[in-house]
Amino acid sequence: MFNQAAEAKGYGRDCCSTLRIALGAHFMGTFGLDATTGKHLHPDVIVNVIICQGQVKSHQLHAEYLGIPNINIELPFYFQSHEIAKKHFIDQCHQAVEKLEKTLGRKCDDEKLVEGTKNELRTRLSMTRIALLQRTVPAPLKQRHLGSLMAFQLRGVTHRCDVADFFELALEEVKQRTEDGIAAFENEELRLFHEGSLPWYAKIGDVLRYPERHGGVYMGSLNNFGIGGCFVIDEQGHWGVPQFPSEKGHEIKSRDEAFEALAKVFLRYSPFYQLFQRPELRLSAAKDWEVDGVVFALDRGCVGITSGLFESALVVKKAGIRATCYETSSTYPPDFDEKGYQRLMDMFLETLRTR
Repeated sequence: MFNQAAEAKGYGRDCCSTLRIALGAHFMGTFGLDATTGKHLHPDVIVNVIICQGQVKSHQLHAEYLGIPNINIELPFYFQSHEIAKKHFIDQCHQAVEKLEKTLGRKCDDEKLVEGTKNELRTRLSMTRIALLQRTVPAPLKQRHLGSLMAFQLRGVTHRCDVADFFELALEEVKQRTEDGIAAFENEELRLFHEGSLPWYAKIGDVLRYPERHGGVYMGSLNNFGIGGCFVIDEQGHWGVPQFPSEKGHEIKSRDEAFEALAKVFLRYSPFYQLFQRPELRLSAAKDWEVDGVVFALDRGCVGITSGLFESALVVKKAGIRATCYETSSTYPPDFDEKGYQRLMDMFLETLRTR
């Protein structure tokens, strides 16, 4: 319904998937609707951390429809000067605070900003350590579980203390599963990455569970690890945990120090946001997690995540790791050929088992 409502207003299938369904909800009058009370939630301002062009346009349109200000913070895809990118990001953070103060008519509470930043780091470090535990054979979690954890990042709530506490509890549970030899999939024979978008509708379970009938399990991806975690990757391609100020005995105490820490998270330690290195990072991850094969989902409705997937498949295959691709759409069910996906996976997994 949302796709059809957006198409009727001129937003076709070449648009960003998120843009289409969110705008469709606007046009149908359900965006921000509280199903319990029947009231519409109306934000005062939109604040974006921009990672793709579709996000820029969609939030611009949301702001116009809602009649509220739109504040953007771009994550620069640096590849020449990290210092220039970091300065640009930090300058934007300061400008965003100034705009928010003017829009909302009150001063920024730096204590809460610092506390939120600390919680963000706690959440990400826990997610990083959970991801690294996935190198255990058999893997303690499935990719479906990691996707559920990643939802906290996508919902923008990782600055909350209760969320950071939850991630630390989740980490302890995954550690225990690893120590006890508890597998997410007890018949694990083939370890797989699923790179690219997943469907945001009922078929997600079918897509991620299907390889299990052949002894294969999806147990991670650059998306899962990179969006929620933060890593240092050495020259040999091994992924590890970075050290933040608090772990070195230096507490974050000011707005400047908070923005400096966030710049490191997004620009230096988050592999997902290093756009031009994605093919090489996908290869190093596939090697470090000892996967048998990589499946690439080519999402027609998300240019940002799909960017570089063909090149990544070639890089992975050249390194001797089997890979395959299928076309899909994260928000438009007719663009996903379920039977075609199943035939592809049957052949791909049989090839892996024979090898």
